[in-house]
Amino acid sequence: MRPSSRSSRPLLLFVPVLALVVISGCTSSSGGAGPGVVILGWEPELSDVFSDDQIDFLLKVQNTGESRARNVVAEITNIDPAEWGTFGFTQKQLGELIPFDPVTNTPGETETVTFSNFRAPKLNKGQDFIYEPIARISYDYATSAQKPVTIVDATELIRIKQAGQALPSEAATYTSGPLSVEIIMGDFVKSQGQFGFGQTYDIFPVHIRIRNTLIGSGRVVPKTFGFSGSSFFGDLNYPVDVIVRPPAGTNFVFSGFGDDCSQFTFQADLFRGEEAEITCELEVTSAPTIRTESLLTVELDYRYTIDASTQLRVQGTQEIGGFGFR
Repeated sequence: MRPSSRSSRPLLLFVPVLALVVISGCTSSSGGAGPGVVILGWEPELSDVFSDDQIDFLLKVQNTGESRARNVVAEITNIDPAEWGTFGFTQKQLGELIPFDPVTNTPGETETVTFSNFRAPKLNKGQDFIYEPIARISYDYATSAQKPVTIVDATELIRIKQAGQALPSEAATYTSGPLSVEIIMGDFVKSQGQFGFGQTYDIFPVHIRIRNTLIGSGRVVPKTFGFSGSSFFGDLNYPVDVIVRPPAGTNFVFSGFGDDCSQFTFQADLFRGEEAEITCELEVTSAPTIRTESLLTVELDYRYTIDASTQLRVQGTQEIGGFGFR
């Protein structure tokens, strides 16, 4: 909120809460560039009102990602509910939002919300303010990635190279959402195929990079029990639940060092809210006769939030008497 330039008369002092994202615009701005849940519209019913006028705020959101948005919560921040004559009505549960379907090209679910019965703050005559209410959307989301992994017998690999051929190598793919997953490893895994007494399993590393694709307009936040603020994630600032499922015929190596991907679920913390990197070691436990191709999958579960701001000008109408407003 800042003073309007339309009036040179004295103004009341108001210091706004600093928002995570403030997007320029006269009366409305969208939050989040997608994919995931985005704010398509956020604005007051009227952008210029008088003190004590009743105001409604209009919000429109859509799930543009490829996963179902769960426990979606919309709330208004950056204003004092008591000053606006509303107590406890600045937050609404939206439930779930169906995702975009890339197979049928069907858009994701859209939800509209009206925050009603707000009253513009009381200002005395000759004063006006531009308030900047912020709409904040928080939701649980999932991202799934997969990478085909080829395990080839050492003798078969020699034959392929002698024939001047090459093994197929396919990049990892992931479902569309605010977090992306990159799986980095060799083009194939060579197996000696000997697992008798005194033999060593064929061990290979896998590197996983998780990125916030909307850095600067959205962020990962700890999951909470309802609205109590109690976190599932302890001291992690930008926590993500991670499950890594190995390809068929392989298993995780647990050495006591580095990242232990063998746990059913473990937590990763995005550094500065931007990215996290995980390195796992796997071993071939069932050697192919010739070669096999199966999938390595990575599943993420996390809570995400985006903001959008709007502007509302309030003009004062109250007369000042001997003991304040009248």
